[in-house]
Amino acid sequence: MLFFVSLCLCGFPAFSSETLTVAVASSFYPQAMQYSKQFEAKHDVTVRLVSGSTGRLYNQIKQGAPFDVFIAAGSQKIDLGKPHKVMGYGYLGVQLGNHFTTDLQELMQSSIYKIVIANPQTAPFGSAAKQVLAQAGLWNKLKPKLVYAQNAMQASMMVNQGLVDAAFVPVQAAQEAIARIPYTMFLLLPSESSQAFFNGLAP
Repeated sequence: MLFFVSLCLCGFPAFSSETLTVAVASSFYPQAMQYSKQFEAKHDVTVRLVSGSTGRLYNQIKQGAPFDVFIAAGSQKIDLGKPHKVMGYGYLGVQLGNHFTTDLQELMQSSIYKIVIANPQTAPFGSAAKQVLAQAGLWNKLKPKLVYAQNAMQASMMVNQGLVDAAFVPVQAAQEAIARIPYTMFLLLPSESSQAFFNGLAP
């Protein structure tokens, strides 16, 4: 997946040994894992990633979950009153078997029996999929074919394992995409190390 992310790891002091707990949208997990390893190599800090759909993680935060940083997808409905920044974009595409398409009409083929999308109630990639289908006049037509995953990465796993015929999944290239989804990072519990983590992922 293409992200406009720069990893700025220089210029920060070493911190005493501690653990940062980072809630991260599942579709951004691979990038967060890579950055966390680089951050740990620079600082005496352990980064613990908790992955899930943005909606589920947001609900946990509202209920008092002790996260230091939150990396959310499609966060326009999130209001935490905390320092935040848009740090990049993810792209939603349509995968048919092992290839991608931007033609939603291909989903109407009789050979397509099951289409997976992330849960529109909790996952921004699912919400975006529902929106583009509705705009194309296909939501009601395709609804009988739809099955729901907890998040975008589970949708990818299901189509890659052949459990469904098609899926709305994160894609790497903008030209393969049917929607662009912002990623926003929130600094929940400010400290020297969480601020450095926050500053290290920049637009």
